[in-house]
Amino acid sequence: MSAIAALFRASWILATSYRLQFLLSLGALLATVVPLYFVANALQPTMAGAIAGEGGSFFAFTLLGVLSTTLIIAAMRAPSTAISGGIGTGTLELMLSLPTPSWVVFTGLMSFDAAQAALRALLLVGSGLLLGVSVVWSHVVPGLVVLGLTVLAYFGVGLLAAAMVVAFRTSGPLLGGVMSVSSLLGGVYFPTHVIPSWVARVSEVIPLTYGLRATRRLWLGGAPLATVAADVAVLSGMAVVLCAAGTWALRSTLRDARRRGSLGQY
Repeated sequence: MSAIAALFRASWILATSYRLQFLLSLGALLATVVPLYFVANALQPTMAGAIAGEGGSFFAFTLLGVLSTTLIIAAMRAPSTAISGGIGTGTLELMLSLPTPSWVVFTGLMSFDAAQAALRALLLVGSGLLLGVSVVWSHVVPGLVVLGLTVLAYFGVGLLAAAMVVAFRTSGPLLGGVMSVSSLLGGVYFPTHVIPSWVARVSEVIPLTYGLRATRRLWLGGAPLATVAADVAVLSGMAVVLCAAGTWALRSTLRDARRRGSLGQY
């Protein structure tokens, strides 16, 4: 834990050296909520029927979509950012040569990004509550579990991207492509059942589809847990498969890079 705390503190010192940039990023996040509020309310009569099973409030519907994308973007970027930063500064090989377990090193390197994403999520929740979003508080914990599974699934994608950085020094279009497809077809701004049938099949392989639908039904609609069990089961399977694949890929590429002595080469 002391190693994780030390790496978190190092990232904190670096971030606070650019205080204005940090504060502006938080302010920009909050500034997006107000326009979203007015646009969602203007579209409420049109969308009310389509989202009746997920709370009925289009502002709450879209705000939860934005909150989820904020967390999954951070989850996907954190591993590759930690790897590329360590390679670029020449510290990754040194840290991995220490007696500290590698998972502790990577957890420490990603801890500040995780805390920053959690802060952004809390700001979105707070602003939503101030603007009238109604949450079924008795379902908050199950909803957090589902949201955690969603983030975990995309963290697996992030591990795959980190493996690509180790092997090729770039993750290519992987993260941008996954995020674009997930935002468009995963139900961030509209329910997936209104997607045209010719492309609806794609949404069925997107973890965000199942995570958002289940979380909205729990937090906004107060649905019984049994009604989201199927979505949670599929999401859990995706999270396990993606994390297992990402962990295997990252371990394999790191092992090969250390054998060839290329971790210090940018």
